[in-house]
Amino acid sequence: MNKILRYLTAAVLGIALIAMIPTGKVYASSEQFWLDFGETTISIDAGSSKTIWMRSDYDYTYYVEGATSDATYLECSFSSGSQNVTFHIGDDEQGKNVFFHFYADDERLASRDAHDCVEVYVQNIKPANNTLPVTIAKGKTGSLVQNGKISMLYNEAGVPMASFSLTKGNGIMAGYRQVGVVSNGANYFNVATGDKNATPVISESDKAVMIANGYAGICIDGKYVNWP
Repeated sequence: MNKILRYLTAAVLGIALIAMIPTGKVYASSEQFWLDFGETTISIDAGSSKTIWMRSDYDYTYYVEGATSDATYLECSFSSGSQNVTFHIGDDEQGKNVFFHFYADDERLASRDAHDCVEVYVQNIKPANNTLPVTIAKGKTGSLVQNGKISMLYNEAGVPMASFSLTKGNGIMAGYRQVGVVSNGANYFNVATGDKNATPVISESDKAVMIANGYAGICIDGKYVNWP
């Protein structure tokens, strides 16, 4: 009888010890289902966005892997609960597979290692470098050549004359794509970026050259902005 009582006592203590283990420990990986997504693999065109449903047991943060565009980001609450989140893919995005990694960021968890991921297949990627024929002074035809995040204006002989770029603030260059030339009483270079904070950057000497050749500034996602 004493042996049976000892076994029963040991079993009860074991169950009690298991119950005392902190519950936060069980959410150590995505296999524990602390996040639930409407979709975990989605397709989005460059320059477009898509909204999906998600639920999170904890406050969270995220980072992006495989993106080349500053305008590729997630619009979300960073808070626990059921919600809609929007994946934005920059118009100049060149990455074909972009991963949005979600990590728990909550004081209720002893560890911040809980992780899950949504993969975006980027469709209809535009060329990063493109050349536009543009009219310059005296009715001649020059070219506006984009190389990465800088555009250079060349004259009819292919000689570089002036350049500009876009900034998103704090010295960080913004990605964009040259679209063409539009007029709003004066000519503007038309660019698409998807970065709502983007503004033009140009030197005083290059600005004078641009104005002399008939260009007053840049049209950023439909918004006319004169040279600063």
